[in-house]
Amino acid sequence: MARLTRKRLWTRVGATTLVGLLPITATVLSGCQTVENSAPSQTLARVIDASYNAPAVEVKVGTTAIATNIGAATFTNYAFLPPEDTTAYVYPTGTTTATASAQGDFLVAQEHSVFITDSGVAYTATILTDQTTAAPTGYFSIRFLQQAAHAGAVDIYLVPSSSTLSGSKPLLTDVTPQSVESYVNVMAGTYTIAVTPTGVITTPYTSSQIAFVAGQVRTALIMDAQLTTNPPVTVVIGDDLD
Repeated sequence: MARLTRKRLWTRVGATTLVGLLPITATVLSGCQTVENSAPSQTLARVIDASYNAPAVEVKVGTTAIATNIGAATFTNYAFLPPEDTTAYVYPTGTTTATASAQGDFLVAQEHSVFITDSGVAYTATILTDQTTAAPTGYFSIRFLQQAAHAGAVDIYLVPSSSTLSGSKPLLTDVTPQSVESYVNVMAGTYTIAVTPTGVITTPYTSSQIAFVAGQVRTALIMDAQLTTNPPVTVVIGDDLD
């Protein structure tokens, strides 16, 4: 299926600006601009793969394949599907036996994400309901999925371009691993996303500035970095709606 373009946003900054942030890297993925399957229908589904335990996988909703040969830290495009109460199945690529599944009610005019996450040494799937309406006038909407088990609980900041970390309040506090946060409406503008250990400021790493446009809806996935301790966290942002 179509693969998405990635853009690296995270850079190291000097100790005098936004000091004390948990080292992170981030990627922005396009989402709602294109969908798989050409026949129009009334519901949309995609995959968010947040599992390092899972091998490369394929995902079907009912009998319709919506993702092929994907790995961790991936947002796929949305796919058109017939509205129905059905099951999403996750298969190791090239096999025919599902290793995870989740039942969902894929209703008319809704959007859903098949969310693959680690569970002990295995992995599991759940169905998330995505926001289908634009953010209020002058705002964008953003939701955080916290899957950084080794990082533990974190605070999440959106630091305005005209401010600093010390002059900003956390958008979310004490966000524990496995948390699926609700969408939050924030004034449109240019922000730096900062992720810190809860209540602690320790290292001088953060994102570059990101422009969020009024009406946009975004989902940000926080994961442990797979191979590095510096940065220890990776953040991927998916487009839910433009």
